[in-house]
Amino acid sequence: QVEQLFAQITSPLDYALCLLMLRCGLRVSEVAQLKLEDIDWEQKSLFVEQGKGRKDRVVYLSPDAVAALQACLPLRPAQVPGNRFFWNQKRKQCALSSKGIQKKMERYAKAAGVKASCHNLRHTFASNLLEEGAEIMSVKELLGHSSLASSERYARLSNQKIKQAYLQTMRRVLEK
Repeated sequence: QVEQLFAQITSPLDYALCLLMLRCGLRVSEVAQLKLEDIDWEQKSLFVEQGKGRKDRVVYLSPDAVAALQACLPLRPAQVPGNRFFWNQKRKQCALSSKGIQKKMERYAKAAGVKASCHNLRHTFASNLLEEGAEIMSVKELLGHSSLASSERYARLSNQKIKQAYLQTMRRVLEK
């Protein structure tokens, strides 16, 4: 479904903002609030200022997220309010709002024929990390959760890998 969704995105700006939710686990509000100076190109990281619960955190950028953000730089208007990274493409003098990002996502999901939201991309980020062996405490920090219980919801969603391991192992056991 992620591939179907991203196949619909032709705008470099929209691609980059969706990739930040998928690869960094950012909330839609955090994408909207991202400032140019929050990006550390050398460290390949983002400073997320005052996320949910008034918590600051650092998240890391995958190579494809870095490339997507860099592709937006030459397109960026000289003046974006608050030095925000993302801008409203129809009214270039305005920053892009959370609502604007959500509307974009709705249009892309509908065009792709999938059920997807900004928060679904964040869920996918967490599930991907957990399924590939990341520790729950690391996922908690990357998501900016204050309690482990919040992150454990994602762990329950990613039990597919455990189920598959069980089924494969049990099949071998039964074959003997």
